[in-house]
Amino acid sequence: MMNGSEGKERSKSVYREFIGGDKTLWMIIVILCIFSILVVYSSTASMAYKKLDGDTSHFLIRQVRFILLGLATIYLFHLINYRRYFDKARRNFRFSIVLLLLTFVVGVTYNGATRWLGIPGTGFTFQPSELVKITLIINTAAFLASKQKIMATMPILPSFRKSDWRRDPDRNYRILHEITLPLLMPMALACLLVMVSNLSTAVIMAATCLIILVIGRVRWSEIRRLIGAAAVVFAAVVIMLKIFDVGRVDTWISRVEHFVTDENKEGEISDEQFQAYQAKMAVASGWLMGRGPGNSTQRSNLPHPYSDYAYAFIIEEYGLLGALFVLGCYLWIFYRSIVIFRKCDTAFPALLVLGLSLTITLQALLHMLVSVDATPVTGQTLPLISLGGSSLLFTCMSLGIILGVSRRQNAIEYERMIAEKRRLNIEEWQHVMLEEYDGEKRGKKSRKKEEVDELDTMKRIAYQGVVWYNPEDEDDTKEQWNYGDYYDNDEKEEDYS
Repeated sequence: MMNGSEGKERSKSVYREFIGGDKTLWMIIVILCIFSILVVYSSTASMAYKKLDGDTSHFLIRQVRFILLGLATIYLFHLINYRRYFDKARRNFRFSIVLLLLTFVVGVTYNGATRWLGIPGTGFTFQPSELVKITLIINTAAFLASKQKIMATMPILPSFRKSDWRRDPDRNYRILHEITLPLLMPMALACLLVMVSNLSTAVIMAATCLIILVIGRVRWSEIRRLIGAAAVVFAAVVIMLKIFDVGRVDTWISRVEHFVTDENKEGEISDEQFQAYQAKMAVASGWLMGRGPGNSTQRSNLPHPYSDYAYAFIIEEYGLLGALFVLGCYLWIFYRSIVIFRKCDTAFPALLVLGLSLTITLQALLHMLVSVDATPVTGQTLPLISLGGSSLLFTCMSLGIILGVSRRQNAIEYERMIAEKRRLNIEEWQHVMLEEYDGEKRGKKSRKKEEVDELDTMKRIAYQGVVWYNPEDEDDTKEQWNYGDYYDNDEKEEDYS
């Protein structure tokens, strides 16, 4: 008959073997997925009824399929050892850049933006920028982890002065080839290519990489130089895009203008202003408790209540309390990621977890700010909640990687705990042996010198942590095991696992 403690330990063992990772993070993911089903069904039921001949569950079924596929993605990625990402960081980043370049040639345009790439024969489209966002973080974390010994002392940018180049050109060339090109060029390339069609995603990527650099021991003086150089490059690129009429510069400018003004030059309300106005109506009607699930009055007027303005829709139906709960879930994801970050023994998994969690959190916060009309319209979806396929799947991929790091760290901690228990048991055996030795020596002072020497040998063995098996075993040999040596080797191996 299994008692309660044994059953609990067995369930923990099953969890470690088949699932693993941070349990709280798993719970938050499931909660947000449930919220997604409620929001998508309530916001799309009437639209589906009108467009699909009364089939109100069309978008619901589609979202459930994506959620199930997303959960499967999380599970598969959380089984992968994070060191594989380290080994293939540069290769995966180059592959994602190639896919991103293909969008400029054969990309699918939707709502005036060419961000999607179709998979032939499947009818499925995805955003390569979402994949670039993940691979860029992995590549940045891998490089910083490999250069931890010098990052706190070596500049990441060469000197901007001609006199410094004349005085010490070798040093500047070394900085350029060893740090600037392998570290900053991937950031610049990814952000500039994504910026052409999706400025908000590029800003999230740049902000995340900047924070990773700070955590990765880059000096603040270098961070300030980098920000200044990035601002100059950004301004130059915007001017060039405007001159050659490439990208969505006019859209960016109009959204900023419409954000700070109530009307356009012709005195008419623009699409962006209409969206913001309807979002504010939805937020205002929600108040504290909301109208209740399925009772929204703005679902027909609010543009994209299932994606771009999902948070405004949540406020209307679930009120301020529901909105704060959703906000708390995303902040909780970031907090649990920090907990995992602090458990990491090496730089790469720590920076990887921090970067991926930041992208999810910043995207969610930016979506919320747009929904309450605190920033210009961006088109960012609400992670795990908004209707969509590629955004949800790549978010699940990021969460799977985070849970994979957590799973590995938990396994290391469990192995260390077992080793420590083994060590404590041996130390307890030593203590008992020494007590028996002292008792034997006090009780038999008349022993012969040979017997006393034998007891001294036992004492010495106990202090050294060597366990001698019974010489009367079947093989009639003396074997030994030094727990100290074993423990040290085991711990050293785990540091690199």
